[in-house]
Amino acid sequence: MARRYDSKEAKRRILTACVRLFLEKGYTNTKVAEILKEADVSAGSFQNIFRTKDGVLTELIGMMFSRQFGAVRPLAANAPSPVYLYAVETALQLALSELSENLRDIYVEAYTFPATAEIIHRSTTAHGIYHLPRLGKHRRAM
Repeated sequence: MARRYDSKEAKRRILTACVRLFLEKGYTNTKVAEILKEADVSAGSFQNIFRTKDGVLTELIGMMFSRQFGAVRPLAANAPSPVYLYAVETALQLALSELSENLRDIYVEAYTFPATAEIIHRSTTAHGIYHLPRLGKHRRAM
């Protein structure tokens, strides 16, 4: 009888392994082979769930920024302006990125990879609180 594949459990193991490896080695220095070994999943399972290491980053960034911004918004609920809320969120990101070089590596990748940059953009403009232009999308007319 074939072994039953539990994709939710495999996904959980991959995410757990990636958090540990990304914080320990940095996103850039973590190899997919290391993720597979740490998570105890096959390459096929990994590709079926995330396709690439960038796919894992996208999932993790969505979770990470949702929690970060979710924690800040109640603290700044009575902010005098949306700019204050943005400043608090940015200050939190800067403080977190200073905790370790590997965490900073995750932030750099998050802001430079288009899919994760889009998640960040959506997170910072969630619920119509304020609207920021997307980097590189707006040009002044000559």
